Amino acid sequence: MNLDKRDRLVLFTLLSVAILFTILFYLDLNRKISIGDREVVGTIFFKNNIVQRKFEDEVIWEKLENNSALTNKDTIRSEAFSDALIRLKDGTEINIDENSMFNLDLTGEEPNLEFTQGSLEVKKNDSQKSQIKITSAGSEINVDSGNVKIERSKERDLSLFVEKGKTTIKEKDGKSVSIEEGKKAEFKKTGLEIKKIPVALVTPASQKLFYAEPEDVTVHFQWKVESGYEDPVLEISRSPNFQMTFVNEKVEGTQADLRLKEGTFYWRIRVKSKSGNGNEFSEINKFFVAKMESFQGESPEQGTVIPFVQTYPLVTLTWSKLSTVNSYRLIISNSPKLTNPLKELETTANQISYDDLKEGTYYWKVIGKSSFPDTKDRESQTLSFIIKKQNSIPAPKWLRPTPNSEISADEIKQNQAILIWDGNAELKSYQLKIFKDPKMGNAVFSEETLSNFLVPNWNLLGKGTFYATVIGKSKEGKETESSSVLSFTVVDKKKIPEPEVDTKPTKLEPKLEMMSPNGTIVQMKGKSSLDFQWKVSGVTGERYDLVLYQHTGDKKTAIYKITTKDSKHTLKDLSILDEGSFSWDLSVYKDSSLLFSRKGSFILALDQLKSLKPSDIEFISPKRLYKEKR
Repeated sequence: MNLDKRDRLVLFTLLSVAILFTILFYLDLNRKISIGDREVVGTIFFKNNIVQRKFEDEVIWEKLENNSALTNKDTIRSEAFSDALIRLKDGTEINIDENSMFNLDLTGEEPNLEFTQGSLEVKKNDSQKSQIKITSAGSEINVDSGNVKIERSKERDLSLFVEKGKTTIKEKDGKSVSIEEGKKAEFKKTGLEIKKIPVALVTPASQKLFYAEPEDVTVHFQWKVESGYEDPVLEISRSPNFQMTFVNEKVEGTQADLRLKEGTFYWRIRVKSKSGNGNEFSEINKFFVAKMESFQGESPEQGTVIPFVQTYPLVTLTWSKLSTVNSYRLIISNSPKLTNPLKELETTANQISYDDLKEGTYYWKVIGKSSFPDTKDRESQTLSFIIKKQNSIPAPKWLRPTPNSEISADEIKQNQAILIWDGNAELKSYQLKIFKDPKMGNAVFSEETLSNFLVPNWNLLGKGTFYATVIGKSKEGKETESSSVLSFTVVDKKKIPEPEVDTKPTKLEPKLEMMSPNGTIVQMKGKSSLDFQWKVSGVTGERYDLVLYQHTGDKKTAIYKITTKDSKHTLKDLSILDEGSFSWDLSVYKDSSLLFSRKGSFILALDQLKSLKPSDIEFISPKRLYKEKR
């Protein structure tokens, strides 16, 4: 069918409008909504899997991160196998399980929690005189003090367990009923039914954390059966509705021990009534079994010397990020025993920077404050660093490429041919010069840059062997000495060396090689994932911890962490990434012991940046670029 000019114009216009609104819908669906001037009422300190929040005046559900702020009238929902601990400003704690949803409304003197479905536990701060009102399906529950648990699903009616304190229920007809400690209430169609909890769970308590040693751990279960009940059965499940029960054992006495592997578990006791009224259940407690994550100070490393000439350096301290803590306490002292701390700070971040540390030797460690009751805090090893005054700023040192290496046409085409040197916070700019003459005659390329990297005009240079130097310039205009001469060769294609044949049997030394991304500019336009690869030899049965950091100025922030047994990993959630400088740490463990670790670094960019001059690229730190340790 042939279309005339007017028909083609109409068709083109309609297609353009459709594409435009599709893009706008996608951007609106995936945008991050700012809290703005909304009233912050609490924080999510611990999260597993996905927990979402919807603002009162929005229709989009937003994924919450650990330590996210909650605002008044937020609606919270959790997906399968999720859990979260919410701490309100008055000290009240709300533990929510998977597939739960509720709305927070703390307007006025009577906080209200509108509960829709799932299960949650409320621990009221008894020092606060105000009640917490929970509304669900027309019923009103007023928590005066102590701890209560409520459960509701499509298959079950609403159930309330009063573990501690006192709770008042206001029924639909306006009648109020008081529920005391040790009793439960079931909201049935025939009316409210109140009875004594037949079995009191002693241990493990709700939200208890156990560490696997290394693959599993012995969990001790203990309970107390009220008179009139018999034949206890221990039930353990991965879900709060016990649809996937994998332990269902009749037990003797009031305690039992089981070996359990990593995971989230729910447990309860089922008993029979001596009066013959069928089975009764205890409340449900949730506990966790997790592997012991590595916790250590990361930067500055032990014995690091941080030089300066006139301005005190910006010292950024970073440490491992743990999923089982809600805050960290940093201690800095000039004593190895950390007595009389010079700096002491509690933070939810895993890094902090100081620019007022004077010349001297410093010792530091971090304490991770556990999110879980009756779980010990984690302490890092004490590390030291030295701040030392020098008479002159040292000359820049080359990082990449390595001396006498080859740069191929493919690397240039893929924007991976980049010259990088070690920066210094007291330097304002750098002068890079490239020569063809080993005697450093006339420069064939010269450019000044504010960054500690530069991509030369490779088309202008052509092929052959080149010699490069870089000089730093301070804010006062004083120049450093010239760096060492870096020699490299630009070739069409790199030569693949012939492998050496060795007939003698040799024992492979443990070795870890960071494959990619490492020392490259990664173009992300059109990509749906970021792939990490590494190679290990001389070790079997190992596991790896990968931590990804983003660098902004002199700050290094951990944004992602995984544990795997594979020698590669694909990061699919690109929403956590942004253009800029990144590094990644890879630690190798064998039987829970750290064998060794390596660092890699790379730059994320979009194809649109290819038209910019290197000096226009603002997302790279001009101060420092982290390199791989050998």
